[in-house]
Amino acid sequence: MARLRVTGVQCFSVHDGPGIRTTVFLKGCSLRCPWCCNPENIKPEREVYFRASRCTGCLECLKGCEFLERPEDIFRYPEHLECAENCPSGAMGVYGDDLSSEELADLIMRDLDYYEATGGGVTFSGGEPLLQADGILALLEKLGGVHAAVETSLHAPPENLGVLLDRVDLFIVDVKILTGDAAIIGGDRGLFQRNFRMLSGCDVILRFPAVKPYTFNRENIDKLIDFMRDNSIDEIEVLGVHRLAKEKYRSLNLEMGEFEAPDDAEIGDLRSLLENESIKMVYMKI
Repeated sequence: MARLRVTGVQCFSVHDGPGIRTTVFLKGCSLRCPWCCNPENIKPEREVYFRASRCTGCLECLKGCEFLERPEDIFRYPEHLECAENCPSGAMGVYGDDLSSEELADLIMRDLDYYEATGGGVTFSGGEPLLQADGILALLEKLGGVHAAVETSLHAPPENLGVLLDRVDLFIVDVKILTGDAAIIGGDRGLFQRNFRMLSGCDVILRFPAVKPYTFNRENIDKLIDFMRDNSIDEIEVLGVHRLAKEKYRSLNLEMGEFEAPDDAEIGDLRSLLENESIKMVYMKI
């Protein structure tokens, strides 16, 4: 039975493709972006978490595990998944559930009426969804003609992309760093370019996270414009970034990376630059 490792299923999404959609967040990513807002989706394995702000102090977790002397000790024993899942308040738990395609199809199809009324469907995000391409394909076979989108960085094996080419209706491609600095995020520009060429003839939306100093710098923006010109792309979604994920980083005993979002004037300058190239920009500020 095909299963997908999932960290969340978000109904009524309106920013991940056309219409009202259900977004499925998959665990495991090939990149390590310092600005990532979903740190729980980076590692492919299931992970324990602890949110001190939600702990009621009941200490039920200590009763269930002879190794824990205090709740924070769960980070010293990341393999104790069952102990973490015994927390009655949800302060401690596990990121990542292995759901069957049947279970996910049941969740997704509950909003079929909304998809049909608005032209929506299901979107797979992450993490990097292409790393679970076989599971996605098995799920899509159970969803019939529901519109399907994949949000991807394209930093995944080409054969994984090939699995989904004929079934996915829309690829939302996150283009991040196109300069020699791509190694900062663990990226491979050559792999990205090869996979992008495979999308010839597919419906594609290009997305660009505006992050200072990583992506939002003149050299990278010039490379982005060259890339769009070379591929005859005349529209792009620019994503604002935020630091709302700090609590999720703390829950994994991690520190969020340092970065900044461009201010409104800088975003305006980018819009002008793109318009001079006859490129339409849609800014999605959170």
